[in-house]
Amino acid sequence: MTERSRASRYAVYVNPQRIDLRTVREAMWYESPEEVEAGLEWGEEKEKLLRWVQRQMGRRLTKRERKCIELYYFKGLTCREVGEKTGTDPSSAYRAIQRAIRKLHASAEKGEGNLARAMPKAPRFRKPD
Repeated sequence: MTERSRASRYAVYVNPQRIDLRTVREAMWYESPEEVEAGLEWGEEKEKLLRWVQRQMGRRLTKRERKCIELYYFKGLTCREVGEKTGTDPSSAYRAIQRAIRKLHASAEKGEGNLARAMPKAPRFRKPD
């Protein structure tokens, strides 16, 4: 008996003639024009928010806080990994991230109103994968 991969165990085989009969709107990757427009608008809003966050990070945060935020949020590392990269304890990295988020929240509330809602909450320790 030959070994089957996990993916092949879950594969669903469909007659090619049946696939040709499906319309474009029935395809699972189909998006309506409204959905496409909403996605583009959200992309523009997200770009503005990210530019604002990067400006505030440069103005308000220390180099260490900036490095911790970049590693945690933009690179997706855990607090433990951030601590290893910065040469500190995970708890110190966690506190630096919390302090940076508080500074960014304060800046958003002071300056540009509803940006505080777009800011992430303080991080929680994640279990290593």
